[in-house]
Amino acid sequence: MDNEANIATETLAALYLKGENIEKAYEIYQQLLKQNPTNTKFREKVRELELRLRESGRVSPGGSKSPKQKVDIEHTIRKLRQWLNQIQKARKRSM
Repeated sequence: MDNEANIATETLAALYLKGENIEKAYEIYQQLLKQNPTNTKFREKVRELELRLRESGRVSPGGSKSPKQKVDIEHTIRKLRQWLNQIQKARKRSM
């Protein structure tokens, strides 16, 4: 029965790939690899899909980022730049 569940999940991942839904296929293969850490087929699929996602710009090397995370990062960068400008202005005034 356990093998049937893995086959169904692997089949679903293959269907996602066929439909070019690489993100979903990647998630499923990651789950399969967690369940079967010694399975080289799943490990290779995860690596292949990571590469495809990176090349397409949909995943950063450290993993995927949601749109909200990207906005949060951009906001943080803007805030840090503002602080840096304030520090630089304060230094000029003190000279």
